[in-house]
Amino acid sequence: MTLRCLAHIHTRFSFDSCLSPKRILSSARNRQIDVLIITDHNTLRGSLEVLRIADGNPRFVIVAGEYQTEKGDIIGLFLRDEITSRRSREVIGQIKGQGGLVLLPHPYKGHKLDDELLAEVDLIETFNARCSAEQNQKALTLAGDLRKPTLAGCDAHCAPELRSVTNVLDVAYADTLTSVREALLMAPRSIQTQKTSSIYQPFSQMIKAYKTRDVRLFLYQAKRMLSRFSPGPGGNGR
Repeated sequence: MTLRCLAHIHTRFSFDSCLSPKRILSSARNRQIDVLIITDHNTLRGSLEVLRIADGNPRFVIVAGEYQTEKGDIIGLFLRDEITSRRSREVIGQIKGQGGLVLLPHPYKGHKLDDELLAEVDLIETFNARCSAEQNQKALTLAGDLRKPTLAGCDAHCAPELRSVTNVLDVAYADTLTSVREALLMAPRSIQTQKTSSIYQPFSQMIKAYKTRDVRLFLYQAKRMLSRFSPGPGGNGR
């Protein structure tokens, strides 16, 4: 059998997303997703809300969060309690202290990689729909060199991004979260991808600017968005 896993998603509880838990669940159900991993910035609120209203569909909702540290973002999977520190060593300690797994997202985007961090990572995100092909290839090479299991993330902040990438895990069975945990670490896997527009990246930053009332950031990202639709260098004229 297979498990279809949708990972690395941000809800409205993140500072740069407007996705509602209900919208995410609707998309996941339409695509017959089995495992849903919500990873809001610095909070479990979105993950817990999705778990509360999922009512068994998808079958498995993994409580998770993406936490900012001095070495870059770190994702904790299978969490029970909020991560309170923002120091990488302490974040990892708090994740593992509650039996969670450490996922390193987009390792070549916004990270300061070192041996200490990499030694503690349980999984590496080797495909991120918002990263360049070069960044993803380097992440895949890193996982291979370290012999770490991989996961692909859509890094969705807007609804169309939810369909950008799906993990397909080959398993003998999966009837509990414990068996899903084992599958993430051990099962053979493949990914299914679908290209989405790069317009959603500046759009999510505009959401961040609006929520944080950062006028300069809002205007800069608005200019980025407009350039995508302008004729000439850097625009596509559509």
